[in-house]
Amino acid sequence: MPDPAVDPKLKRLMTDAARHVALYRRLWGDSGIHFDGPSSAADFERVPLLDKAALRAAAPEDRVDDRRHGRNVVKELSSGSSGEPLAVFSDRAAWLARHWAFLRALLACGYRPGQRCLLLTSRRSARWPAMARLTYASITEDSESLAQQLKALRPQILYGPLSTLELLAKWFTAHAERPPELALVVSTAEQLTHGRLAALKQGFGAPIADFYGMTEFGLVAYRPPGSPVYIPARASLILEFLPLPGEQASEQLVITDLAERTSPLIRYDTGDLARRDRERTGCPIVEFAGRSFDCLRLANGQLVSPYRIDVALEYSPGLRAFEVVQRADFSIDVMLEVADEDATRICAFVKEKLESVLGSGYPIRIVAGTINRGPPGSKFRPIRSLAGHNG
Repeated sequence: MPDPAVDPKLKRLMTDAARHVALYRRLWGDSGIHFDGPSSAADFERVPLLDKAALRAAAPEDRVDDRRHGRNVVKELSSGSSGEPLAVFSDRAAWLARHWAFLRALLACGYRPGQRCLLLTSRRSARWPAMARLTYASITEDSESLAQQLKALRPQILYGPLSTLELLAKWFTAHAERPPELALVVSTAEQLTHGRLAALKQGFGAPIADFYGMTEFGLVAYRPPGSPVYIPARASLILEFLPLPGEQASEQLVITDLAERTSPLIRYDTGDLARRDRERTGCPIVEFAGRSFDCLRLANGQLVSPYRIDVALEYSPGLRAFEVVQRADFSIDVMLEVADEDATRICAFVKEKLESVLGSGYPIRIVAGTINRGPPGSKFRPIRSLAGHNG
């Protein structure tokens, strides 16, 4: 993270926000934030966090720099995975920074200009030049329709949300067909665990990259095929990692975007968790480990990140998929999809693993069956908590 005391871009961004963005004038009003920006890293770390709730509650005109009202501002909606969609405002300069970051990441992962790309997405951008050879398909279509489009187009690059890619890979397996040869598959939108990565490799027979991004920032970081760590997508994003109470494995991700001047995002609490390797130089990110509101809550107030639950269960023999839901009374409901008929053994094994993480003081109800992953295109959250909040 740049030192705010010597980073002129950050000081200018915060000075402008304090003077010209009503949202920050209110948020920072009682925090001693001066118009000339922070003078030290400690000053910056005292700046209040901005979260989705505060951003959503603010009127659009209060989130935009008052010198830029009336200009051509781009508006996008987030996926709404945390409750409801969030309107995000941006300008052309920030848009270009995001799209160049996306292109650089594709190049770093194996894409070469001129290769055909099929993007499975809920929205499309009309701003890419024709030479980019991008074709879009909607994630709301069923797997058979997407498979037919994949076979007809025969792209070298396939990009899409993890759940959609998994269903597409399963379609080819179920129909005893091999998908067209791919140079690269890019997974996004959901946590790519070791088990899900292996399923994509088996289904597509191609190198797998993982892209982590948000509508608010575009691409934030990416993991090239075979790499154990994620690479930050652009230098204009300041990433902070804040500790969680009682949780050592994961940290909360907070981002500041130096490139966004029209509707700035400063110390924005993403609600996402990251896990870093502190033994490696630079403490790189090795896992985006779910969302903070999906942390399971213990009675003593401590949190258990989704990452710890996933690690405990992902190598359970005979277990194809799982869904873990903590109820408001702290009890746990678990749905398992199993690969064989020995469901009793697998249920007992999973209960033992969960108790090793959570302790034995929480009722755990486990059944084997079929998991409802929601409508096509929706994000599936295999681990989530309803304890202490409204879900």
